[in-house]
Amino acid sequence: MPTVNYADAYQKSIEEAYYPTALYSADLWNSPSNGLYSFDGAKHIKVPKLTIEHGRRDRARRTVTTPQANYSNDWISYELTQERYWDTLVDPLDIDESNYVVSIANITKQFNLDQKMPEMDRYMFSKLYQDKVKFDPAYKANTDAIDEKNALKLFDDMMAQMDDKRVAMQNRVLYVTPKMNSILKRADAVNRTVVLSNAKSLDRSVYSLDDVTINVVPADLMQTDFDFTDGSKVKSGAKQIDMMLINNGVQLAPQKYSFVGFDEPSAASAGNYLYYEDAYYDVLLIQSRTAGIDFHVSDVASAPAASTSTGQ
Repeated sequence: MPTVNYADAYQKSIEEAYYPTALYSADLWNSPSNGLYSFDGAKHIKVPKLTIEHGRRDRARRTVTTPQANYSNDWISYELTQERYWDTLVDPLDIDESNYVVSIANITKQFNLDQKMPEMDRYMFSKLYQDKVKFDPAYKANTDAIDEKNALKLFDDMMAQMDDKRVAMQNRVLYVTPKMNSILKRADAVNRTVVLSNAKSLDRSVYSLDDVTINVVPADLMQTDFDFTDGSKVKSGAKQIDMMLINNGVQLAPQKYSFVGFDEPSAASAGNYLYYEDAYYDVLLIQSRTAGIDFHVSDVASAPAASTSTGQ
């Protein structure tokens, strides 16, 4: 059978999955708090914790107080749990016969689009949910059914709870599934109509959706748990994260490549090119900032049943 020249078929382009050139969770990986940690060895980081021991006290006149240190500086150590590798062999003949469509550069690019970026998105959202539940035992994510009638109230409640916990308004971001984004848009449109038609009406949301940045994430990337045995796959029993309101910076997202290498064909690789990369990464919710993240979850929607029609 003759070798198919994919360059002739696709004019030197590769059929790519519909995935953006950047992570859906890119802003979260670039957390404003990433500057807090420093690496302590290959896969450990340490984060400073500054504690003020005492507050102000009543002053007694003509009394000499005894000065003392009123702070302590400790270090919290974290171990990065995700050590991941990926490798591939590429036969030089495959490169030539495909007119360089099958090349290390194209293969690694496709790996990033199809495997690495979905894995990192899935790990970010699921790990933040798991850490929230772990570090805040009393927390229960909202599971109420949502429609256009109550969507803005849920959003208001999430915002108000953060206000009550003194979470800064700056850097609040709302991550939603496409379905939830549609519900919020319709609810917001109705709300704006009500406000315009009756300025004295109290039947409106406290907050405008314009108060926060809204990022839409495909539903299969935003769930409470995934299988990371080989890449990332949806997991039975996981919940759908419909909404995640976060003050970006309540999390740390350390990443460190320990090795990336490319070898020319040799006897050891049976005449193939060899690419190999090894990296550590993790997502860590800062335990003192758990109030800055909140979720709405629901059951994962069932996939449509496959058609059994024969077409006859």
